[in-house]
Amino acid sequence: MQFGVLKERRVGERRVALTPDAVRALVAEGHDVVVEAESGIAAGFSDRDYMAAGAELAFTPHGVVHGSHAVLKVRAPMEEELDLLVGRPRLLVGFLHLAHGSRKLVETLLATESTALALELVGEAGRRPVMAPMSEIGGRIALALVQFHLSHAGGGPGTLLGGWVGVPPQQVTVIGAGMAGVAAAREAMNLAARVTVLDVDPGALHRASQALGKHAVTAIASPYEIASAVERADVVIGAVARPGQPAPRVLSRSHFRTMKQGSLFVDLSIDEGGCSETSRPTSLDDPIYVEQGVRHLCVPNLPSVVARTASRAHSIAVLPYLRALGRHGLDEALRRNEPLFNSTQIFRGELVSRRVARFHGGTARALPDLL
Repeated sequence: MQFGVLKERRVGERRVALTPDAVRALVAEGHDVVVEAESGIAAGFSDRDYMAAGAELAFTPHGVVHGSHAVLKVRAPMEEELDLLVGRPRLLVGFLHLAHGSRKLVETLLATESTALALELVGEAGRRPVMAPMSEIGGRIALALVQFHLSHAGGGPGTLLGGWVGVPPQQVTVIGAGMAGVAAAREAMNLAARVTVLDVDPGALHRASQALGKHAVTAIASPYEIASAVERADVVIGAVARPGQPAPRVLSRSHFRTMKQGSLFVDLSIDEGGCSETSRPTSLDDPIYVEQGVRHLCVPNLPSVVARTASRAHSIAVLPYLRALGRHGLDEALRRNEPLFNSTQIFRGELVSRRVARFHGGTARALPDLL
């Protein structure tokens, strides 16, 4: 099988879909890998590194896509990239978020009889092995940004998360006990903050409590508990997610009106549309805006801040599934590999995701009937 790696073109996205080590592993199994020139530069991987690993270098995106059976990206193609999908059917692999993403991308994939595998949905029994490292890295990066933006240098009130002797620590409220939320809570606790974690799922809270230890406070995310925890908080971190769907809006403008002056809200759900009524995407160049007197930090794709580490973690996680595709071919890989089966949103031009159908219109067919 020929895999094609496209350069990421979204502003602020520095990751690359495959590292040279992952390329080397695929080439060793007899596959061809074509990499767009300078794809890995921002993540610290040179074109020479890819060539040494056995990749063929292409100097245009069309040179990557032409002849490739699977096109690999970190994030979904932007509208100006959709012409790359026109032609023969493609297999597109990446964090696609089709349910709340571009309708034009969905329409293009359907019209070109392509197949879309959404990496955020690769998994089974509640596990998301490709999404997990990105979520955890994002949660850790969030706390580094929190501490900076609480300081005077970051435009904050000049507070230290962990306080000091005789100075109480800051109160951090984390809404969502998934991978990103627990990672953020753990980093906050490592910095000696007081942490409360809220979630609607008792099982998720139990897992969070086991991971974080007895000093983390957990509570069911009832309207009362959310309102109370937000009002007490110096920092609120939204980490709410529903796989394959837009994030639910769990925070309203009225919640923020109760928060302290100088407090900070971080929306880790912004890649899925945000979990508050006041959320809108920002960038690392201009990360903060103020709504209802609360400073908001809603930077998408936080793992890009540490693009080299994140790209390596991503390649390690995705490589077993690319090997399965290369070894068995698309149809047989989906039959044999439940995590890949669960990630399939569009199959050979047929919509197979009910969630995508609900948000973009159309009727979803059952994938087993098409295999």
